[in-house]
Amino acid sequence: MGRLSYPPQVDSPSRQLLLDLTRDLEQLKIHNSELKKVKAYERRSFYENLDRLDSEREAQHNAALDKVAQLHEQVLEEAEETLRAHQRAVEEELRRKEEEARREAERIEKERLEKQRREQEEAARREAEPAAKAEQEAAQRQAAESQKAQAERQRRVGGGRLTEDEVKVQARYVELHQHLKKFRQYLKDEGKRNAAVKQNTGDIRRSIVKSVGQLRRENKGGNKKQIQEIRATLEKASSIAEPSVDIRQFMAFPPPEIANSEDSKVPAMLIYGLNIFSKALIAGLVTEAGIKTEHAEPIGIAAAQIFSHEPFIYKGHPMVDILLAKYRVFCPALWGFCGDEKTEGGRRAVGWRRDGPDGPWISEQAHAERMTALGAGYAAITLRNFGKTSRKNPFPNTMFWQSMHKILSIPVDEIQDTHITLLFAMLRNSAERIVGFFGHVGLGLMRLAIVEFPSKMPHQNMTVNQLKTLQGLYKQQNIII
Repeated sequence: MGRLSYPPQVDSPSRQLLLDLTRDLEQLKIHNSELKKVKAYERRSFYENLDRLDSEREAQHNAALDKVAQLHEQVLEEAEETLRAHQRAVEEELRRKEEEARREAERIEKERLEKQRREQEEAARREAEPAAKAEQEAAQRQAAESQKAQAERQRRVGGGRLTEDEVKVQARYVELHQHLKKFRQYLKDEGKRNAAVKQNTGDIRRSIVKSVGQLRRENKGGNKKQIQEIRATLEKASSIAEPSVDIRQFMAFPPPEIANSEDSKVPAMLIYGLNIFSKALIAGLVTEAGIKTEHAEPIGIAAAQIFSHEPFIYKGHPMVDILLAKYRVFCPALWGFCGDEKTEGGRRAVGWRRDGPDGPWISEQAHAERMTALGAGYAAITLRNFGKTSRKNPFPNTMFWQSMHKILSIPVDEIQDTHITLLFAMLRNSAERIVGFFGHVGLGLMRLAIVEFPSKMPHQNMTVNQLKTLQGLYKQQNIII
């Protein structure tokens, strides 16, 4: 007989109540624990958000402080540059006054010597015949000393191989360059008194510098837009009648019909514009053509077109002396000046530039690039073909020939790397034009310059070898020299 099953006994009500309370307490503990976690998460999220906001605000403040510091540094640099410019102007003014004082002293001394000479001549005429012989001997000695002094002066400026007349011509261009500086200062001072002058000079300068700076070999249309803007600016300048200046002051050697003319006034703004144009051309050459000589081509085209434009020609004479004066000062070696580049005087003679008025000489590489640019620019300016136009060439091709002749006439033991660099730059892109202008004589010139002349050099350095490389270049162009 199987076992009997009985239903489980039901707990007593009090026990059941105790179990329910225990279970409710456990649930309450779990709820409180979860609630604490939620509160902790909310607190952590709150402070994390505060930290993030503080970090962003700190970054903004730091950026603002950096910007203010940068602006302060910029203002400081501008102030320092202004101070340096003022110091340079003061030094330049001091040098100018010293130079004027020196010239005045020389003038007084010259007048004293001249007066003394006249007194001696007058006394000599009153003396008896025996004194005539002594006078003649004294005059001969004085002439010999004068010739010796003249030769010494030419040697000091690197023109020992130039004639006295040639030295005077070059000195006149240097004098014209100094006069152009005084002219710019005159307009600057005039602008302080006349707002219209200041406005006009500023507009002319900005327009011309901008247009010349945009001249590029690769520009489509041959830089017509830039040249038209330059021409329009100069034409506007020529329409400003006052202030006016004497054109004879800006010609190295005005022809008789201009030198003896009673009316020789031209607008000062036109001269100022041509001066700024010339200055921008040379600056453009130094910037663009020091490495790639072909970049001198648009500069040469612009110079030829502007200076041959009829409104900028005075009584049939182009006003090119303004540009030539600058070229003569920046590159005297083109006119045969020479000197030992290892000496101070020699560097001055060939046009070696200093880094600032009283600074050190620029490096050999910088000087070579500068001479390359100026040589290529001189060729681009003086080898222009005006055969298809009725205009007169303001820079005759003979100028190129004369400079080549001056350089190639320097003995090989006196010639410097500056001259070799100029030869290379002037011939680098000019072979076809030289043959076109000068024919077989031009071929002979090129052979002398790049074959015979370099072979005689006592030192076959890198500069000479660079000149020799033109032989291979000419062969590629089917020009056999």
